[in-house]
Amino acid sequence: MDGLGEGITWFKRSSVRIRRDGVEIHVDPLHVADNSAADYVLLTHPHYDNFREEDVARVRGPRTIVIAPASMKIQLSDADHFMRPGDLLQLDRFDVLAVPAHNVGKRFHPATSDWLGYVFTVGGVTYYHAGDSDLLASMGQIRCDVAFLPCEGRYTMGPEDAARAGDVCGATVVVPVHWGDGPGAAANAERMVELLPGRGILLQPGVESHA
Repeated sequence: MDGLGEGITWFKRSSVRIRRDGVEIHVDPLHVADNSAADYVLLTHPHYDNFREEDVARVRGPRTIVIAPASMKIQLSDADHFMRPGDLLQLDRFDVLAVPAHNVGKRFHPATSDWLGYVFTVGGVTYYHAGDSDLLASMGQIRCDVAFLPCEGRYTMGPEDAARAGDVCGATVVVPVHWGDGPGAAANAERMVELLPGRGILLQPGVESHA
């Protein structure tokens, strides 16, 4: 995997921290370790297990750039940038593209909300965080090195569709996210990794990857 998985920590649900090239990025911070200090925070949507003001505040400093869907202006009026699907933002050492994230045939994450996934590049590596989404045709237009894909199966796509998403976006490394708690909760994540031999990596909560 040529070190593409280095510096990645999964905390819970869709919460991911990436440390690369001196830059720290958080997506949907939740139950994050206290030693985190974000340069960038990306929020996908306002559900309770993706967005909590106290968790954002825990990693946010005076120079942290917070990026959120335009539809979250009510919940987070002081974000630095609001984006819609298709918007591109070019910042210092960090480019980010907002992409669609929604359900197909389910009501939990409607397409009309314009909630987001993100494709971003730092330190020469391109990451894709799908947010809470089903498998979408638009994922075939994404190219990335590392993909964070939900596999819970009820509120998002399940492991089979997540594996297909990993294939269509061309990811070299695929990390299952948005899988639950309790006995047997890892089954979908384990199945997803099985379907992506040599590419899927199953992270333990709060443990930084050195793959």
